[in-house]
Amino acid sequence: MKKKEIPIDIQNWHINKWGTEKLPIGGAVPFHSSYGYKTGNWSARKPFVDQEKCTGCLNCFYYCPDSAIEMQEIDGKYVAECDFNYCKGCGICVQHCPVNAIEWTKVRWHTK
Repeated sequence: MKKKEIPIDIQNWHINKWGTEKLPIGGAVPFHSSYGYKTGNWSARKPFVDQEKCTGCLNCFYYCPDSAIEMQEIDGKYVAECDFNYCKGCGICVQHCPVNAIEWTKVRWHTK
């Protein structure tokens, strides 16, 4: 999985405290976003992608509110993969998959 980075436009907005007037088009206010905080342990359920079924339609990628879905090239085909460091387990990707390639799975978190 690739390391997530805050886009430079958003970094500049934050550093310079520009306010909403200079917020980049399509930009999201970076406070409390998944980019700065790993929030993947918030849920007891996680989406797992069956990469054989995945058609690479990008529905899950576009609908994920936390940018936790990444597209990976495997054998010349792009398929979805979930970054569990950032997935909060909302299930939006599961609901929007037209071929049912994403399924919910319970996750057991190990505690000390």
